Parts: sequence; C-alpha cells; structure tokens
Amino acid sequence: MTFRQFAFNNVTRSKRTYAAFFFSSVFSVMIFFMYAMFIYHPDVEQDIENGAIRAAAVKGLLAAEYIIYLFSFFFLLYAVSAFLKKRQKEFAILFIHGMSHGQRNKLIIWENLIVGCFAMLCGIGLGMVLAKLFFLFAAYLLDTEPLPFYLPWRAILLTTAAFAALFLLITLLTLLSLGKQRPIDLLKGSKQPKSEPKASVWLSLLAAVLIGLGYTAAILAEGVMVPALLLPVSFVVSVGTYFLFTQLSVYTIRALKRNRRLYWHKTNMITFSDLAFRIKDNARMFFLVSIVSTVAFCAVGTLAAYASSIRETALAGEPFAFSYTAKRGQPLVEQNLQTIEQTLTDHNLPFTKHTLTIKVRGNEANRGDTGWVKLSDYNAFAQATGHETITLAADEAVELTYDALPSVQDKTIAVNGRTLRVERQALNLVSRMLVANEVYLVADQVYEQIAPTREYLSVGYAVENWEESLAAARQLTEAISSAKTEEDYFSARVFAYHSMRQMANTMLFVGLFVGLLFFVVSGSFLYFRLYTDLESDKQQYSAIAKIGLSEQELAKIVTTQVALLFFLPIVVAIIHSAVAFVSLQHMLELVFVSSIVKPTAFVLGCFLLVQIVYFLLIRSRYLHHVKSAIR
Repeated sequence: MTFRQFAFNNVTRSKRTYAAFFFSSVFSVMIFFMYAMFIYHPDVEQDIENGAIRAAAVKGLLAAEYIIYLFSFFFLLYAVSAFLKKRQKEFAILFIHGMSHGQRNKLIIWENLIVGCFAMLCGIGLGMVLAKLFFLFAAYLLDTEPLPFYLPWRAILLTTAAFAALFLLITLLTLLSLGKQRPIDLLKGSKQPKSEPKASVWLSLLAAVLIGLGYTAAILAEGVMVPALLLPVSFVVSVGTYFLFTQLSVYTIRALKRNRRLYWHKTNMITFSDLAFRIKDNARMFFLVSIVSTVAFCAVGTLAAYASSIRETALAGEPFAFSYTAKRGQPLVEQNLQTIEQTLTDHNLPFTKHTLTIKVRGNEANRGDTGWVKLSDYNAFAQATGHETITLAADEAVELTYDALPSVQDKTIAVNGRTLRVERQALNLVSRMLVANEVYLVADQVYEQIAPTREYLSVGYAVENWEESLAAARQLTEAISSAKTEEDYFSARVFAYHSMRQMANTMLFVGLFVGLLFFVVSGSFLYFRLYTDLESDKQQYSAIAKIGLSEQELAKIVTTQVALLFFLPIVVAIIHSAVAFVSLQHMLELVFVSSIVKPTAFVLGCFLLVQIVYFLLIRSRYLHHVKSAIR
C-alpha cells in the first residue's frame, strides 16, 4: 500500500465523520461556482437592455462571493483543526510505529487534498447540473429573460483556483499549529480525565446583563436610532452569548443538580451529569452556530420582510396610482389632464378622479412659503386611497409629511393673525411636488379665510389594477415631459413599485443562497460535534447498560442530549432574530409599513421545521449506532 492509498483509506474509513464537513464544502463550492457562472455569463456582460438590473445583481453577487469565501475559510479552518485534535491518539500510535513528523504532515496534506479535490469536483459538477434551474430562478426574481446555458471556463478556473488556494492555506496553517508533539503527550491528551466543569458567578451574571442590555436597546430603539445601534448592540449581544454558553449555562446546570428531587428523578442523574460536560466542551461551537444562524435568519427574514412590504411602501409613498400637480393658470394643465385620462382609457385602466386645491402664501412669522390644505378635501383623498380620515379643531393644524420622522418645527404656526397648535403629523396625500417649504392641514373655516399668493391644483387618479399600468405610465411620462412646464409635476406609483420590486428581488437573489449556506454549515457543525463524540458515547452507554439501563431509558437520554445539541443554539438564534425583527419593525414604521410579523414568522418557522426534520434524521441514525454498540 502506497502512502497515497493509506491517506485515501484514512478518509474513506472516516466517511461518517467527514460527511458533514465534505457536504458543507461541496455546498460552498457549488454556490460560489453558480454565482461566478452568472457574473461571467456572456449575456450579462453584453446585454444592454437588461444591463441595469443585471449589473446591480452582479455587484451584489461579487460581494456575496467574498462573503462565501471568507466564511468558508473560517469554517474549514475550524473543522480541520477539530478533526486533527480528535485524532491525537491515532497519531500517537503511528508515531510509536515509526512515523516521522514529516510523514504525518505529508499524510495530512494528502488527506486534505483528497477531500478538497473531491469537494471541488462535486461542487462544480452539481453547479453545472443545476445551472439551468439557477438561471430560471434568477430570471424569475429579476424579471428578465432566462439566461441560456454556456460552458463556464472562467467560472471553473476561478472556483478551482480560489478553493485550491483555500484548502492549501488551511492545511499549512493547521500544520504550523501542530508542531512536534511527543507520542506520550498525545496519548495523555486523549485520555486525561475531565474535571467537573466550573462557572464563574460574575461572568454568568455578566452574560445575563449584556444580553439584557442589548435586547432592551434593540427593542426601545426607534426610527433612525435602529441602524445607529446596530453594531454596538450586535457586539454586546455576541459577547453576552459567548458567556451564556461558557458560563451561565454551566452555572445553571450545577444549580439544577443541587435540587435533589429533580436530580434523582428517573434518569435525570445520568442526563445532568453529562450535560455540563457536553455544554462546556461544545460552548464555542454553540456560540458559532448561534451567531451564524442569527445572521442567516436575519438576512433571509429581512429580505423577505422587505419584499413583502413593497406594495405597502409604494401605497404610502404614492397615494394615487397617477398624480398630477400644477400651478393654477398654466396653459397646458387642461391638455395634460386630458392626455392622462385618454391614455388610461386607451390602456383599459378604469379610474376615478379626485381633485383639491393647495393654497400657498408667505408665512406671517417669516418661515418661508407655506402650503395649506382644507380638511374636507384631505379626508376625501384619504377615503379614496384607503387612509384614515382626520378630525380637527378650529385652533389646530396637522403637518403633512412624507415619512414618520418627528418634526423639528415649532409646535405652533401663525396664519391670518391666528396661532394654531401643531401637535400631530399625517401622511402627505395631496402632492409629492414641493409646492411650499411646509404643508399644513387646517379646518375648513380657517382654510377659507386664507388669502393665497398662488394656488396649486392637485389631481389624483385611483386605478384598481395599477400594478399593470407600467406601459401607460411610460407613455404618459414621455407625453407630459415633452410639454412640461416649470411648475407642474406628474408621477405614477408603478415606477416606484417596479423599481423597489426589482431591487428587493435582486437582494433576495443575492442573499438567499448565502443565508442557506450559513444554515447548512451550522447544521454541519452540529453533526460534526455529535459524531466525533460517538465512540466515547458508545463506551459510556455500554458501561451504563451493564448496570441495568433499558433501551427506552437510553433512547430518552440520547434524545435529550441530541435535542440539546441541535436546538439550544438554534433557539438562542431564533430569540436573537426575533428581537432584531422587532427593531427592524421600528425602522420600517418610518415608511408606514405596518407589520413584518408574517414574513419573519414564516422564515423562522421554515428554518425551525428544517431543523426538526434534520434532528429526527440524525437522532435516528445516532441512536441506531449507540444501540448496536451495547447489544
């Protein structure tokens, strides 16, 4: 048997342990390769008609390529280092039988090359097979024509070179970390008895305080404070999560063990005795899985929430499907209105027309030009667009704004020698045109007494199937722009809707697979840790079975421990994500998005469902192996 055959046998005989690491590597290579196929596609580089949206997608995919590569580096480095640590006893025996440190290094290099080459071959092969589906999916999301299949030499070369360099670099780093260890030290390291895990009361308390502070800041933050607090809150919660797994969880288990009634109940003694060791041993892995899963949940959930809120955001931004505002007295106003109505009729878009007048005059307190809108006109617009109507007292005014940001203006305003209270804001439904510095809504009797310096006519057209009005909107924009005066303004809601939809779908296209990659790798971490402990678990359960442990009790203990391994970090990640979504909701309220509960709950529910299926599959196989060992 040659040295290469020895290395190959080492990999194939440890296929159960290598499985998760291998498939995660394949998945990383496949996603990286498919993104590269899209970036280097000849039609994407040359297609002028669809260049804008595809160019935006290419920029996002390039950023995603860097993220995938960086993430793969840390994942592979952790996995390879953990593999080698678990093989200390094996290396010690090989050293005793005459293997030199140079031969050990050569063995590790060959093993990593074998795994790396197969991962690249399988990843690129799967990417080629799934390329057509990927292009169809991209076309659906980006609302463009599907890209034809092509032979992606540049993508193959980039992926091969990038991951070959990655596997080589990781191999060199792990070899440098191993050094020259003596066989006796390696044997001691694998057999040294573990002392009972201990936890610091103060660090446990610090974990609770940090997570509590982070949660409180995230939940209480509103508006523009949400993005400002993103990084500090993430840092505080991450540190708190690390101490949660390394200190607080161990401290909690030790506290539970002091409860004799609970500790001595049925098989709890065996479960609790092993629990603290497992949590302490896997604390860093739990921390990594929690953070990686939180990032995956938040990325996919945020994209889903944004995509689902597009229609609501478009409705808030453009109350009417088509709006036209012009200064009264302009000669082309009537002609433009006739053009709008005739075009809507020609495109079979039934409409209802609503009009109001905005009075503008210089404010008495020298605050610049101010617009005034009559309450009854505004409420008619609100009813036509599905917004809440407003009631006003005679001495009160409401500031009309385009978002929910708090106003920095004074709480009073003067008009016609009267001072009106301004304690509320409402969405500006009357015009997106800047007819004045500020626009206020006042009671009808106040409005009638205002003597304007100029007036603007605001016309809104409500159209039921406005999502299908893109062709009409383009025709109208061209027609009205050719006859545009300096003081008129035409807008169509479908433009903003179409633009936001393309942007959201582009972000979803870029981020969805990255989020899935994070989730798959998180599952690989769990699988890897479970199966690296399998041999010691077999010995432990075999010994316990000899003193009377039944198969039902064994199944209960194993289920509890595997469930803890699978769901503890995921539950923490879901809680972190839920708090992040509450904070996101506060930010989206600025654009009058009412709720993101449904899309985020759907995303978290899907991830949890996949995790439950994964747990049931792994638990079944793991229990089968343990039972086989004790029979």
